[in-house]
Amino acid sequence: MQIDEKSKSALEDIINRLDGMKSMQEGINEDIKAVAKYLDVKPGEIKRVITLVNKERKKGDVIEAEQDILDTAVDMVNRTKR
Repeated sequence: MQIDEKSKSALEDIINRLDGMKSMQEGINEDIKAVAKYLDVKPGEIKRVITLVNKERKKGDVIEAEQDILDTAVDMVNRTKR
């Protein structure tokens, strides 16, 4: 494969942006850990909240659907305890 200067420059730009994204993701993960520590919960719980909020913002009705699933699970657990 022959790479001219324009292509090389474009590839370098992509590589630099990928490095920037990696650095940003690391920073976000550190922020999540800090919030989790402050709230005394696991980072995975914070990530789950963030995921649900993002889905809700993009699609709508996601949190309501999740609540329905949780309500059903609680109902099933309560029935087996009786």
